[in-house]
Amino acid sequence: MRLQQNPLFRKEIAPWYDSDTSCFIMIGFLLVIFLFSITGIFEAYEKIEHHKHVWVPGSLAILSGITTVSMSIRLIKRYRQRQDKERDVL
Repeated sequence: MRLQQNPLFRKEIAPWYDSDTSCFIMIGFLLVIFLFSITGIFEAYEKIEHHKHVWVPGSLAILSGITTVSMSIRLIKRYRQRQDKERDVL
């Protein structure tokens, strides 16, 4: 008789980098990076010779914004799944 590969009593183990705490810490760092890049955009627009380098803080702002939104959506989905599980138990 073969052993079950996926028994029902086991919980799925989330890696440490995908825990709620690490996601909140990462969102905090990403918001700091986003604000830093917005400051860089304003500074680059102050001098005419720096206008051609606005793409660097601009791309940093876009990437950190997309990652922040992605992680926020992930946390919201987890929260909703937990709420649904709690409703099913009650």
